[in-house]
Parts: sequence; C-alpha cells; structure tokens
Amino acid sequence: MGGSAPIPAPPPPPDPLKAAQANDIFYRSSLETYIQKQPEMASLEQRLREKYMPRQRELERQMSALDLQKSAQAGLQVERELGPQRSLEAMRRQFETAPEAFATQRGLGQQAAVQFARLYGQSPMGAVPQEVQQGQGGPQIDYLSGLPRTGLM
Repeated sequence: MGGSAPIPAPPPPPDPLKAAQANDIFYRSSLETYIQKQPEMASLEQRLREKYMPRQRELERQMSALDLQKSAQAGLQVERELGPQRSLEAMRRQFETAPEAFATQRGLGQQAAVQFARLYGQSPMGAVPQEVQQGQGGPQIDYLSGLPRTGLM
C-alpha cells in the first residue's frame, strides 16, 4: 500500500446565486450584441437574398417544369398502354353493377351524337381525325431489344 498520490478533494459546489448572476450577465450581453449587430446582419441577409434568390427561383421553376413534364409523359404512356383496357373495364363494371346507369350513359351519348350531327351537319365520328378513329395507339415496344440473346427465347 505504497505511496500513490492522494486523490484531491472535489471542488466546492457552485454558488447558485453567483451562477444565476453570471447567466443573467451572459444573456444580457448576448441580447445587446444581437441588437447591436441586427442592422448589419439584415443588410448582409438582404445582399445575399438579392444575389442568390433569383437564381434559386429560376432553378426551382425549371425543376418543377421538368417534374411536371415527366409526370405528364409517364401518365400519357400509361394511358396509351392501358387506356382502352381501362375504359372497357370501367364500362363492363358499370354494366354489371348498375345496368340502369349504363343504359342512361349510353342513351345520353347517343343523344349527344344526334345533337352534334344536327348542329354541325356531320356525325361526331367524322369530326375525329382518321388516325384517332383507327386507334392505332403508340408504336409497339420491344422490351427485350437491348438484351443479349441467349437462345432460350
């Protein structure tokens, strides 16, 4: 039990009153510094805003326009691929669930066609371009075109 150094006594606990006064002085000096520097910081913020905000707004506009364009293209692609199937499926479902509503819709469509023919002097189908009437749809997509052939397919 040799000669190891004695453990020093812990420091006395801080005086709560002095700690509160020190916190108060620090808080007041922080507020005074903030108030003192506020016009300077406001002018710096304004300069930065004038310098960078127009470019940021322009980039945001470009990104949102590209986003809208891509979502519209994706929607059109899905509609091109699945549109006829969706509409036929919706009509079949309506006919099965509510035949009266289906008949009403069909009658209203026929009535609108007759009114169109009276008003414009031609059938509604005559007003639709030929390529739309034929319903060729988009070009056929070959999903395997970029893949190497293995001979299995």
